[in-house]
This record gives sequence, structure tokens and C-alpha cells, in this order.
Amino acid sequence: MVDDHSLARMALRLMIEGDGDVKVIGEASDVDMALRMIPFSAPDVVVSDFDLGTSDGLTVTRKLLDFDPTFRVLVVSMRERGPVSRMLLAAGAMGFVSKSSPPGRVLEAVREVARGRRYLDEALPGSTSLVARSPFDRLSARELMVIHMRLQGSDVRGIAKVLKMPQASVRAMRATAMEKLGARSHIGLTRLAREHGFV
Repeated sequence: MVDDHSLARMALRLMIEGDGDVKVIGEASDVDMALRMIPFSAPDVVVSDFDLGTSDGLTVTRKLLDFDPTFRVLVVSMRERGPVSRMLLAAGAMGFVSKSSPPGRVLEAVREVARGRRYLDEALPGSTSLVARSPFDRLSARELMVIHMRLQGSDVRGIAKVLKMPQASVRAMRATAMEKLGARSHIGLTRLAREHGFV
């Protein structure tokens, strides 16, 4: 379980262990700690918050699956706007649950993901089609990742390294995404992202 707030981890633990058939075997407060612990504790499911201070659930998902593609990642978040769920599923996460959902839904999601099934919280906007109604829905999953990483402060070289693609392709993809979004500058992109819950 990965969350940067101790009270949130305690609440998640109570939700997950409520019926006695699921046990939390480890807790981490940030990405680095998670990456040190998870590969060696061999959990059936990794439950991660989306907002982790200096990082996020997308980074955790991507790094864990780079280490071992068999990891099953379930992301929980307060975010209920923007195409976050589609971006996470494209990155390889098995599920996405809102923290505002009833406690039983988190446990249900853990069980489903442990069985190898995808789970998307029905309370999330666009859960049926995995699409949220925002300008960011115009982007492909790859374009979403490029824009997300750019908003997190990564430069072209860093994005290219993480996504394993040429820098020229990253620049072209970023330009295409900016055009689709109608954003003429990074400031405009940031403003648009905030308006639609993308950051």
C-alpha cells in the first residue's frame, strides 16, 4: 500500500482488512520506498494513492511494471475529473477507485484486481467508456502520458527516456497534443489542466 499520509494509510488498511480475507503486508509513504519494498514482499495487489506529493500513481505504476510486468496495481484517488483513469489503465494499472466511494468498494476492487480482472469505479464520470468529458479526452493514451509528464516538470529528454521513444517523436507528440487541446503555451496548458482536474 502506497500513500504519503499516515492517516490515509490507516483508513485504507481498515477498509481492506475489514472482512478478514485480505491482509496488508506492507506500507510505503513514497515512490522510492515502494520501489524498494514491493518487489521483495511479493504482494498480490499494489494499492497506491494517485497523488503522492512529489510524484503520483502513474509514476508508481509505470516503474513497477518496468520492474515486473506481472504486478497488479490498483490506484485510489480523490480525483473524479479528467481522463486520469484512462491514462492509468493505458499505463498498465488494473484498476482505479475513488476515495469518496463506500468502503466496501475499495475491498471489492482489491479482490477483483487480485483475480486478474480490471476494475473501474462505477462512481467515476465516464466509467463505462473510460472516457471523461474534457478536452484531454481528445488525446491518445501516449499523448496523455507525454502531457502529464511535461506538466510534472519533465523535459523532452526525460520523457523520451522513460517512454523509450526518440526525442523527435516526443516533440512531435507534444505539439500534436497541444494543438488538439488548443493550448498555445505551457502556461495555457497548465491552466487548462487545472480547470479539468488533470493536475
